[in-house]
Amino acid sequence: MEKNLDIKQILKEKGRKSNLFLSLYYWIGIIFLTILYGIRVSPYILLKKPEEVHRMAYLWAKAIIQFTKIEIEVLDKEKIYKDGPVIFISNHQSLFDIFIFYSFIDVSFRWMAKKSLFKLPIVGPSMKAAGYIPVEREDKKKAMQSLFEAAEQIRNGKSVIIFPEGTRGKIDGNMLPFKKGSFILAKKANVVIQPIAIWGSQYIIPVERDKFFQRIYRGKVWAKVCDPIFPEEYKNLNTEELSNYLRKILEKNIFLLKEKEISKL
Repeated sequence: MEKNLDIKQILKEKGRKSNLFLSLYYWIGIIFLTILYGIRVSPYILLKKPEEVHRMAYLWAKAIIQFTKIEIEVLDKEKIYKDGPVIFISNHQSLFDIFIFYSFIDVSFRWMAKKSLFKLPIVGPSMKAAGYIPVEREDKKKAMQSLFEAAEQIRNGKSVIIFPEGTRGKIDGNMLPFKKGSFILAKKANVVIQPIAIWGSQYIIPVERDKFFQRIYRGKVWAKVCDPIFPEEYKNLNTEELSNYLRKILEKNIFLLKEKEISKL
């Protein structure tokens, strides 16, 4: 109960408002749009056209952002690396992060997601058809094998987005500890790494794991594209050093975005 009170207090201080009926309206709309785009993407799934499936995912996400009236401000978008495969590394604040990335990353990319998500109706077949990369988490041996397979796909040209925390963070926006698998993958793939910091998403759909119904709070989200990091810049770092290096970059830029939010309050 105390956690919920803290969340409510933080949201109140940030001027984020919602109510049960508004959230219900948003969720019904999101489900409707998911079904609608699920129907629209079906021919491309059957025809095995991954780029078209991915394009429909862009449209689906943008429709949801427009419907929920979430404002997204992206800083340094022009820095997005476009000259080859790239691993985008980001902090993970809420379920809404997926829609945020679709809204501004204008290069073809794939998600790395836990294998169980590929079993979900509509979403699962779409992810598989789009060429998204399943990651095994339950079995350590299989998990490592899936990372090696993913690294091979990245070297062959697939850009991916990774949340190294492995799950959504807390309402205060502080990052959780990083999982080492992300950095084993990065070292194995040996391609450009580009950190992207997000702030404000934790207020849109705050993590309330003890509640079945997650409320949606309208407001603004900030994203900042950091400088790309080339393989020669991290070749002498081990996985732990690479993890710490990227964490510091993200923390620095999250702080800058937090300050930007404070200046607007």
